[in-house]
Amino acid sequence: MSFLGLRSGIMATRGAGFPIINNISTSLRSTSLPSSSIAYLSTSSILKNVTSETSNSSNINNIDLSRVRDFKFRSTKVNIETRKNERVVLWKMYAIFHRHNTLASLVAVVEDLDFIDKNKNLSYNDKVLYYLQLPHHTRLHVSAGQLGFRKAQRAEYEAGFQVATKLFKTIEEKNLIGPNDKIELIFKDFGKGREAFQAALMGKEGQNIRSNIVRLTDNTKLKFGGTRSKKLRRL
Repeated sequence: MSFLGLRSGIMATRGAGFPIINNISTSLRSTSLPSSSIAYLSTSSILKNVTSETSNSSNINNIDLSRVRDFKFRSTKVNIETRKNERVVLWKMYAIFHRHNTLASLVAVVEDLDFIDKNKNLSYNDKVLYYLQLPHHTRLHVSAGQLGFRKAQRAEYEAGFQVATKLFKTIEEKNLIGPNDKIELIFKDFGKGREAFQAALMGKEGQNIRSNIVRLTDNTKLKFGGTRSKKLRRL
């Protein structure tokens, strides 16, 4: 390997946190060699000039890790202090029953208890709009495809029943809904999974959630006239 190739490789690694290589490149710049000896310069001869410099670099291993741990601890405390003071006002359970699939989601309607104190300059109308349109955060989502049903199997009754069972079981395992929480159930479309979801809700699978439901809404869109619809999907 020639001197020029070695020097270009060393210069390319400068600034990467290696003081030994930085010392080598510094010594190379201060070394003047005749042109005839460049081709016969070896790596060992270069390292002999920087043996005294490399001995000082052993202090890198003696790093005080307590400062790093203290910094991480302080940053964690800051994150805890700046966490939002929120509470769940209402839970919304969306169940969509397509012709070819069944989807279910659990959404939390969240209120920031410090919203008025943080936004004192807002107008009365802006404050009213915030409480009329509270933020929605999705906590769970289950579909027939996630449970292993493929293609035409996703549209069957069994797929809709398994989606409902998985949703109710996950809610119980994670203890998301308390005994006094309120749930709004929102249905959409009229696939085969709709009847299966209702059967799971009225059966033993939904006995721990059924008492929390306070409202049932049908969000199915009805078409009146308009342009020609897209052709039906065939499976």
